[in-house]
Amino acid sequence: MRNPATIPSAGATDTITVAPGLRIPFLADFTRKNRGAHARLEVLGPDVGYQVETENRPFDGIVPDLKDGEDAVWIIFGSTPDQHLTHGIYGVTAIRVRLASAVHGAAVLVEAQDGTKTLLELSRPEDYELPPATAAWR
Repeated sequence: MRNPATIPSAGATDTITVAPGLRIPFLADFTRKNRGAHARLEVLGPDVGYQVETENRPFDGIVPDLKDGEDAVWIIFGSTPDQHLTHGIYGVTAIRVRLASAVHGAAVLVEAQDGTKTLLELSRPEDYELPPATAAWR
């Protein structure tokens, strides 16, 4: 059984910590590269226990919210109104990222001041990209 809310990793070298000053450009690029991936969101915390917030839902983006010193992160899912889900994390203390590889999809671990850990796991880009058009659809 795997440990919930930890980034599954083949090795420590493929996990990075995003510096607070780089969160906006890094997460914008991360979103661009991973939008549309099949996502799973897990939350582990002293007040909530272990919960799977959603799984197999299209990832739409991850955005830091730094206004008024909030230091929050918003994770957005769904490409249509009926699929839409937004998860907010307040008092962010650390963001750790495992980039996608040939073996696994990307993952983001967000830690908050209250001890809550939120893990976003994404499928590999090859697992969700659309196949090339066929002659029948042209």
